Amino acid sequence: MAKQDFLPNFRIARNLFAHQRVETDGSNPDQAALERRLGRAAVWLTPKSVKGFNADDFPELGVDRQRELQAAVRDFLEVAKEVPPKEPATPEQLSKGKAAFAKMLETLQPYVPAPPEGTQVEEALKSVQLPPWVVSWDYRLENDHDDVPAVTVTLFLDESSMQWNELGRLAFETISKLLQTLPAAGNNRHPYVQIRTAAEHKTV
Repeated sequence: MAKQDFLPNFRIARNLFAHQRVETDGSNPDQAALERRLGRAAVWLTPKSVKGFNADDFPELGVDRQRELQAAVRDFLEVAKEVPPKEPATPEQLSKGKAAFAKMLETLQPYVPAPPEGTQVEEALKSVQLPPWVVSWDYRLENDHDDVPAVTVTLFLDESSMQWNELGRLAFETISKLLQTLPAAGNNRHPYVQIRTAAEHKTV
């Protein structure tokens, strides 16, 4: 069952990698501050992203590609284990982590394809004005407890700059906006919103 355990973890990591958000104030951002924001947005750079991986679960790739994938996962883990859950990745860690993740993604993308509805959710979220301390997001297509088609969007927050008193309003406004924008994007799933910190994702 290892492949079935690993691929959901990697799918979330793929989404977090694709959806990381780093906002600047425009003109001439402070380089050190920008690097910290980039490091904090790297929610995907955690050992959890490859939890359950076993190269032997992918015999269809052939021996050479299995070895390449295993090497990429090993390189990724070496970096990910160095990044404390509550600290931003350094520029060097981010560079090495991205290179290893890109190699993994090149091989594993066919195993975690983004469904057409995922593109619709992404288009809908583009019109939602999220605060800068929302550093990435993920989505899950499912049926809710009433068996109604739904999409659960999880917003990941930078715990160092998030505003606790704004969380309720953030969830309410995001759901309200999605109720408008999802149908416009061609998606009639009912939206739900979850909120997690980046550190919580990395440690739980």
